[in-house]
Amino acid sequence: MRSIEHRTVTHAAASGWITRFLGWLCFTVLMIPGVAPAMDFKIYYQPQLKLKMIIAEGRIQDGDADKFMALAKLADRDDEGLVILVLNSPGGNVEAAFRVVDAMDSVRVYTAVPDNARCASACASILFASGERRSVVGTGLLGFHSCYRRDGRTYAEDSLCNEIIAANAMQRGVSHAGINRFVKQYGATDMAWVGHDEACKSLQGLCKPGLLEIQRGTKTALMQSFDCSKLISVQDQLICGDSELASVDKALATVYGRKMKVLANRTRLRADQRAWLRSSRNACADKACLLQSYHLRIDELKRMRSQ
Repeated sequence: MRSIEHRTVTHAAASGWITRFLGWLCFTVLMIPGVAPAMDFKIYYQPQLKLKMIIAEGRIQDGDADKFMALAKLADRDDEGLVILVLNSPGGNVEAAFRVVDAMDSVRVYTAVPDNARCASACASILFASGERRSVVGTGLLGFHSCYRRDGRTYAEDSLCNEIIAANAMQRGVSHAGINRFVKQYGATDMAWVGHDEACKSLQGLCKPGLLEIQRGTKTALMQSFDCSKLISVQDQLICGDSELASVDKALATVYGRKMKVLANRTRLRADQRAWLRSSRNACADKACLLQSYHLRIDELKRMRSQ
């Protein structure tokens, strides 16, 4: 890092300086070395929060800004007016990442790295750090290292890239110490992985928690969002993302388990349970329907005589 360490950079000045140099970064990579699929954006409806959020997963590349903007129009906003962007990415092209940041700034975004998600390299130092609100929740991890240019099988540090990233981070409130620590200590093939405690407590300004993290229920919903979005069926996503549905699902499993221990005709019980799943539970598309289906099935199981 050079003179950028010793001056204050306003949002407008930094943005202009970054824009002028983006063309230099077309071949600069800030990513975990290796192969990763291209970034995919999808809408995930979080039932407890009653919000449609964006899940971004994969390698950052050209065209991602347009894909993000298309989905941002379909996403909901939280109580602070922000679109939630859940990140799970090994990093990627630096210029493409800053194009996504331009789109994020026009939308106003809450960047989050929840349970079992990893946001590294350009994802952490550019996308995550550019959220209006931002936080690591649960077991989420951020990974940092220095910018580099790839030349065949070798990697060379890119000081200009590091300065541009530092300027962007500084004008968004990330401390000098946090920026310099990673750029100076971790090279192209190294990675500093940090979780919530270090990212949000030790590195001043890196995290800017939003209202969703104040209440336990909404924080848990945010924390589980990435895992729940991975589930295929609508029913499983709803149950995973809603504490009341998760509780009634657990209650049914308990009652069913007890009946399996005492009923003589276990084959019939299994068949009945599969029939209920097909015709009742899996026919639901919302919380109210699922609650009714579960409560009816629990009552039915409880009435079964232990013979």
